[in-house]
Amino acid sequence: MQVYPSNRKLRRIPNMWQHTNAWNYTVSDAAYQYQTFPIEEVDCVEVLMPKDRLDSLIGFVTDAEGHYKRMDSERQLIARYEQDRNVRLNNPTVEKAYQKYVMLLELARK
Repeated sequence: MQVYPSNRKLRRIPNMWQHTNAWNYTVSDAAYQYQTFPIEEVDCVEVLMPKDRLDSLIGFVTDAEGHYKRMDSERQLIARYEQDRNVRLNNPTVEKAYQKYVMLLELARK
């Protein structure tokens, strides 16, 4: 990959949430139409890269996003299991019902 300086500039407008107060409900949406936001000019660069390298880079990024999504779903599953386990530990009747449920599942598998 080769990076070259460029004469191009991009203009960035900050996100709306950076300039709003979530606790102030008295300001209407129409009032935000007339509010001016500072525009930032950003220098650009030109990147020269073979298409196959770009494709591999895009594949790497999308694989990483999928990996983080899987990790997040696993984390949620573990949190749910821990929550259920705590309920069973605190309530003996729930534990008995859970044990019967697990036994019925095992019988259904055979």
